[in-house]
Amino acid sequence: MTEIKLKLKKKPTFPLEAEVISPDQFAGKTLADIKKLTVYHGNEEKTLGDFFDVSGKSSELADCKIIIDGNISNVKRIGEKMTAGEIVINSDVGMHVGNQMTGGKITVFGNADDWAGAMLNGGELEITGDAGHYVGAAYRGFWKGMQNGTIKVNGKIGDEALTWVTGSKPGNRFPTLICGSAGSFLGIHSHGGTIIVEGDCNRCAGADQVRGTIVVKGKVSRILPSYIKIGEVKEIELMNGDKITGKFTEYSGDHSVEKNHSKIDKKTGEVSNSSNGRLFVAV
Repeated sequence: MTEIKLKLKKKPTFPLEAEVISPDQFAGKTLADIKKLTVYHGNEEKTLGDFFDVSGKSSELADCKIIIDGNISNVKRIGEKMTAGEIVINSDVGMHVGNQMTGGKITVFGNADDWAGAMLNGGELEITGDAGHYVGAAYRGFWKGMQNGTIKVNGKIGDEALTWVTGSKPGNRFPTLICGSAGSFLGIHSHGGTIIVEGDCNRCAGADQVRGTIVVKGKVSRILPSYIKIGEVKEIELMNGDKITGKFTEYSGDHSVEKNHSKIDKKTGEVSNSSNGRLFVAV
């Protein structure tokens, strides 16, 4: 890949809106053109060159790799709606990194602020540190959140990650979140997402879940009363066919959702294993 390097000159006083930092925006442009791209600092229009030194060589979209150095924890929307290429961020990063991307890869060697990978629809976002609230979530007013691709956060994530996630096995869409630990209301309103938590998870995981799978390899502080225990399992098959082995307790839910009511036998109280809303917690 051909590399374009950005080095922060000075940390922005206000959050810098920089959705132009994307292979889609850089591909085919000269370095002079890239420096002239518009960013927003407060209520002022600035250029990318006002805040970053730009070096390297431009290329076609698929071969474009952007490497960013300097403390960009106050820079927002990097990689927004990107379709291909690669971004490497050697720092903490601000809000909305990789939001609505459909392809390519973003790697953050640090922490990410809120809304990382919001409504992601393809590609891969990896964060080596922690991430804030609403990872992969739907923005306010939208009924579909993450629909495809993979988000991996090695550390902890905040509350309400992967809200309104929508996956489809026939459509070959397998939105997946993997994280070290998670806050409250993980996977709320899920319609087919896969979430794997390597450690512990706070309360109310899978609230209002209709379809999807949540696997918690640690503990859940409070399981919703609308989830019903199925039994213990030693192997979990995910929507994409991958399998996880170990000792887990399987729960079905969320049975407060009308679409899941039919899964309960009204006479015996037993729940069919065919329920698509699944929560697995390590024994």
